[in-house]
Amino acid sequence: MTPESYFELAHRLADLAMARCSAALEQGQSFAAERKLDKTWVTEADLAIERELRACIAKEAPGTRVLGEEEGGAPLGTGGEKELVWVLDPIDGTFSFVHGIPFYSSLIALYQGNTPVLGIACLPGMGIKMSALRGKGAFLGSKPYVRSPFVGASQVEIVATADPYRFRMEGKEAALAALYGPGFKARTYPDALGYWLLLGGHVRAFVDPKVEVWDVAPFHVILPEAGFAIHDWNARVVGPARGTSVAYALSSEGQPLVADDVLAVLASEPSTP
Repeated sequence: MTPESYFELAHRLADLAMARCSAALEQGQSFAAERKLDKTWVTEADLAIERELRACIAKEAPGTRVLGEEEGGAPLGTGGEKELVWVLDPIDGTFSFVHGIPFYSSLIALYQGNTPVLGIACLPGMGIKMSALRGKGAFLGSKPYVRSPFVGASQVEIVATADPYRFRMEGKEAALAALYGPGFKARTYPDALGYWLLLGGHVRAFVDPKVEVWDVAPFHVILPEAGFAIHDWNARVVGPARGTSVAYALSSEGQPLVADDVLAVLASEPSTP
């Protein structure tokens, strides 16, 4: 299969996940929620959607491997630089999902070794789809991404963050206090919502103190293809990994755009190992 054919398959997978999320809410499945060992929520919809996506991949793209939030899998790069691995998060932001808040998302990415091939992030409850194919640009819905004039504009002051309690859980109170202190104007726009607002120029950075590989995998191709940076807080490691994440726009010269003060705050906080 070509990268383009994998991209077409990924869109079909994303559409399937979006439809299943909507159906699950209509049927009240979000109320059948349980806590996982890490205290996050999981529903039968999370489990069922990942199983169905895995079955579709096994049928349509045999020979590729899957790493998913619910059923796991070996880490990226385990099978060498040529191995193709799908990274799935059937419902990211299940906390929003169980409360009927439309900020949950379905995340799909394909990696070759540790290199992203494609990524798709959907917010079913908001009718949003972000996607990118490496070297071919980013897309919002079916249209190529076009940078908004709001990106980098002086009137855009908001720094989006994940939920404040996550900062406290990770012992990152200093960063939380700084971002929500007098020097910044921060608001909580968690998960894929934060990245979507960043792409639209509605916020100037998005900061998350705790991510897993599947939480950020698609954004490590969507954002660079759209002219944005995404990396951890300190060493600026580029690539999906467990730890922290910050994203912001880049200038035409490849420099941080209205994000230097945010990066300075985060540089004082150690990244989660």
